[in-house]
Amino acid sequence: MWHTNDWTDKIRVARVIARLNIGGPAIHTILLTAGLDPARFESLLVTGVEAAHEGNMRDLAAAKGVQPLVIPDLGREINLWRDLRTLWALYRLFRRWRPAIVHTHTAKAGTVGRLAARLAGVPIVIHTFHGHVFHGYFGPRKTQAFICIERALARLSDRIVTVSEGQRAELATYGIAPPEKIAVVPLGFELDGLLHCQARRGELRTELGLAADTPLVGIVARLTAVKNHHLFLEAARLIAQEEPATRFLIVGDGELRGELEACAR
Repeated sequence: MWHTNDWTDKIRVARVIARLNIGGPAIHTILLTAGLDPARFESLLVTGVEAAHEGNMRDLAAAKGVQPLVIPDLGREINLWRDLRTLWALYRLFRRWRPAIVHTHTAKAGTVGRLAARLAGVPIVIHTFHGHVFHGYFGPRKTQAFICIERALARLSDRIVTVSEGQRAELATYGIAPPEKIAVVPLGFELDGLLHCQARRGELRTELGLAADTPLVGIVARLTAVKNHHLFLEAARLIAQEEPATRFLIVGDGELRGELEACAR
C-alpha cells in the first residue's frame, strides 16, 4: 500500500477505458481527464485500440491536451490471452505510477482494470457504468454470466457510478451492488458549440439539396444493434407512405453500416 504523496503531493488518478471510439464514454473520459483541477490532481488516461470501423476521439483528446497511454491488447472483444497480457500491463503500470484512484469505464476495462488495481494495492477503485449488457445484447445464459461477473467486480469496487437515477435503480434491481454503494453523477457536456446554432439553421438542408420546408427526421448514433436503426427504418417506411415528401437521415458509423444501407434500399 502507498500514500498519494509517495511521489507527488497531487492526487493521482488513472482512468481506464477499453477504447476511445466515437461515442459518449470516450468524450466523458477525455473531459474528465482534462477537467480535473491540475493543482490538485494528476491524471492519466489509459485506453486500448479501436476497431477499424469505429473511428476514434483522439482529435478531441489532442485538442484538450490529453495524451492517452495506449495498451494495444486492451479492446472490446474477449480474448483470454490478450486480456491476461492487459491485466499484467495494467498491474505493472499501477505499481510503477502509484495512483491513489483507479477509475474504470466500460465493461472490459472495468474487468481488467479493477482486477489489476486490487492486485496492485491501489487504495480507491471506482467504476462508471455508461450502459450495460444485461438486456438486449445476448441470450439468457450469457447475460446471467455477465451479471454474475459484474456482481463480483462490484465487491472489488469502493464505489459504483451511474449517469442517471434510472440506471442506478436498474443496477440495484439486478443485484449488481446495494443502492448505497451506487452514486449518480450526471454527465457533463460542453455546450459552447451549441449556443449559436440558430445562426446555422438551414445549412444541413442546403448541403443535402432539400427545400427549407421539407420534413427531415434524423437519428444520430453508432451503427450497432442496441441502437435499433432497423426500427428507425421501419418507422421511416411507414411515415413515407403517409408523407412522401419526408426525408430521413442516419448520422453515424459502425459495424452495421453495410447491413443498414441494404435495409434502407
